[in-house]
Formats: sequence, structure tokens, C-alpha cells
Amino acid sequence: MATTSSTLTRERIIEDIAEILQVPATEIGDETNVLDVGLDSVRLMSLIERWRAAGAVKADLVALASDPVVGAWVRELTPDAGSATTNGEATR
Repeated sequence: MATTSSTLTRERIIEDIAEILQVPATEIGDETNVLDVGLDSVRLMSLIERWRAAGAVKADLVALASDPVVGAWVRELTPDAGSATTNGEATR
């Protein structure tokens, strides 16, 4: 297993989504629903494989597809997700 950059960051997740959708990363934010901006199941699988290769063992199709919002993905995939909050606000 590679020891360099084997964990995902919020920035990396957003950059990867933007790259696969061919849009500027500035158009992707925590509240972005990736389905609304054109992400389909084939591209989602591509992202999952990319993130698994980067060490994100929690990258799961069902989990990500069930809540297709970038902020939810960041909480699911980043190592410090348990302690992260979304702009200090509780979500329901």
C-alpha cells in the first residue's frame, strides 16, 4: 500500500468531481447535489475507483448514491469526518 497521500481531503474530492464533470472546481461546493450537476452512475463508479485507489476504503456506491451531496461525501470519505461539522451548523 502506498504511503504518500493515501487519504482524501475535501479539496481533493471537489477537484476530482469537477474534473470528471469538466467544470471549474469553484462551481462545486458542500451543498452541491452531484446528480443535479450531471454526475451519472458511470462517472460515480469512476470516482469511487479513484478514491479507493487513494486509500478511501469507505468509498461505497450505495452510501454515496443515497446522499449525493458533496458535503455528505466529504463527511463519509475523509478521515476526520467524525469531528467535522458543516459551517458550524447542525444538519437534519
